[in-house]
Formats: sequence, structure tokens, C-alpha cells
Amino acid sequence: MARHAEIAGGGIGGLGIGMMLARYGWSVRIHERAPAIREIGAGISLRNNCIEVLEHFGVFPQLEPFGSKIVIEHHFNRAGRFTQSRDLSGHHRTHVFPRQALVDALASSAREAGAEIVTGSVIVSADPAGAIVDETGKRYEADLIIAADGVNSKIREGLAFGATRRVLDTFVNRYLLDTQAFTVPNTMHEYWSADRRVGIMPAGAGKSFVYAVMSAQDRFASAVPLDTGDWHASFPTLRDVFEVLSNAETTQYPYPLVISERWSVGKVALVGDAAHAMPPSLGQGAGLTLMNSHALASVVSEADNVEESLKRWERHVRFLSDITQRWGMRYDRFTRLWPETLRMLRPFVIRVVGKVGFLNERMRIADRGLSATKLRLRRAPKLS
Repeated sequence: MARHAEIAGGGIGGLGIGMMLARYGWSVRIHERAPAIREIGAGISLRNNCIEVLEHFGVFPQLEPFGSKIVIEHHFNRAGRFTQSRDLSGHHRTHVFPRQALVDALASSAREAGAEIVTGSVIVSADPAGAIVDETGKRYEADLIIAADGVNSKIREGLAFGATRRVLDTFVNRYLLDTQAFTVPNTMHEYWSADRRVGIMPAGAGKSFVYAVMSAQDRFASAVPLDTGDWHASFPTLRDVFEVLSNAETTQYPYPLVISERWSVGKVALVGDAAHAMPPSLGQGAGLTLMNSHALASVVSEADNVEESLKRWERHVRFLSDITQRWGMRYDRFTRLWPETLRMLRPFVIRVVGKVGFLNERMRIADRGLSATKLRLRRAPKLS
């Protein structure tokens, strides 16, 4: 008889691990607290490790037409002068999508694999022996419990994961625009001015993904809707962009941080932001979530003892998330806390670091995917 998994959270992590477990032959039920499977947000950058997982499970071909391939990343200073470029080929390949397109593709693939998705189901706790409990007190028994319930995970907070959670002093505004008037095909542009950054890139047919990053203490920059005059003063060449953004729908988030001493307790495992939320500076939120989920699904599917297999999973893959999280923190501090008295030196430091290959590879080690680990993954059976 097929083993059974109960999953709390119907976002990228919950849908992804649910689809993967179902493909490996598990019976799966995914609980989403909202009345519908819907992603709150704008665009999303998917790096090579994420794309590899989606390719492995046959999801990427149906997703790819909804996004844009990015082959190069250009950086500019506040005056719009070019500072450096980064090639996005090989194991650094990148595609940008509307977030909803990714969620829809994962939900469709999960259902096709046989996973059940239950909306309006609020999970409030879990039992390490193998059960979750919803807000009505109903208990769902399982061989494996997945907590994919985000930064503020109720399951994580109710068990002895030894986790700490906080928000950093950085905000990000994300926009998905129905225009590509400001974009260059297959190209990402990022502009730096003091502790502010703006990124602009295509995100599928007729759409652009734009983000604006600022200090949480900067009350003018963090105002919503965006203050055109204030941002134009920081980036004189982007007035037309800010005029559009000031009238566009935005989602604003603080940078999150979750550090958990362990990723599993008994038969309960943490996935995604519940385990390792980090600044989005390196674009690895979805990538690490789906990559770690792939490893988890493979490892638990080839072992009889779920608890021991979860420990083995963490031993083999966690280091990639830990390294990426630390570099994401450093990147955030570098962009947000650079001394004003040394402002003239920062472009030089950026160029030097950009040319040091081993530093860039270390910082972006997660881009390499599970090939950077010693795991041998089972091939997921094809759908009949």
C-alpha cells in the first residue's frame, strides 16, 4: 500500500513537494488555508537549480512559454552609467515568470500526479509521530508530515526545531507590469544608488518584473504608493519607470530570516521558508525550496524508516541553503549599510568582487543544483 503524506501549505513549497511525492508513488494531501490556490506577489526569478527540478518532473515545458529567458545581467550606478555585467548561462541560467504562472504549473502537475489539494483548510499543529491537526481539531494521520507553511510556520513554532525568526531592516517592493517599454529582451538591468536598488527585467509576453529595494528606516523610499520625486532624485534616468510604478499595484515585504537548528522532528519536515527563509538577494527562494524538496522526496521514497531518511536528507543538502543564506545576508548588509563616507569606493569594490570567480561561485553555489551534493537521486516514474 502506498505511503501517505500530509502537507501544510499550498504555495510553491507545498505544491512542489506534493507533486514530487505523488510522482514517487505516495498518497498526498495538500492543505491550503486560503479559499483558492493563489500566489500573492509579482514576478519571480528561477535559477538553474530550480529549472533542473522542474525539468526532471516535466513541469518546465508547460511553464516556459509564460516567462522570459535572461541571458545577461547589467549593473548601473545612480546616473545610469554601466558598471559591470554577469553572464547567465550554463549553471547560472535564469528565467523570469509571473509568480502565479509557477504556482499554476505546480498545482496542475500535483493534481495530474494524483495529489489532493484541499483549500480553506487551516493547519495549526503537528504531531512528530505522524499527524497534523486543523483549526477545528480534526486530526490527519500520515507516514510523513511536511510543514510548508511559510516564514510564520505554526507547525515549526509548535515543535522543538530550535528555530529563530526575524525580519531585517530592508523592504522590497515588487511589481508586475503589463508593459515591456523599459526592458531589453533577455536582459536584466539593476541600478544602485546608496542603499537603494532597482531591478527591471522582462517576465513573459508583454510583461515586466520590477523590484525596488530600500532600507526599512527610509520612510520616503518605503512609502506606498511609490514617491516618484523621491525615487527620481536617487535614480535620475528612471523617471518614466517611477511614473508607472507610482500607479501600479505593488506588494511590499520586509526581508525575512529563519534559522532552524534542525529541519525535521520525528516524521515532520520543514520545507521552504519554514526552514530557511532568507533575503531574496540571490534569487534562491524558490530554487532552494524545490531543490531541497526533490532531494527529500527521493530520499524518503527509497527508505523504510522516514525519520532516519529525513536526517540523511538534511545532512546531504542543508549546507547549500546555509551557505546561500549567509551570502544573502552579506549581500544585504553590503547594499544597505555601506558607509556614506566611503561611497566613492563601493563601485570599485563591486567590480573587484565581480571579477573574483571563486567568490562568485561560492556565493552562488546553489545554482549548481544537487550535483553539488553527494546524493544519487531516484528517477521519478513517468505518469501513465
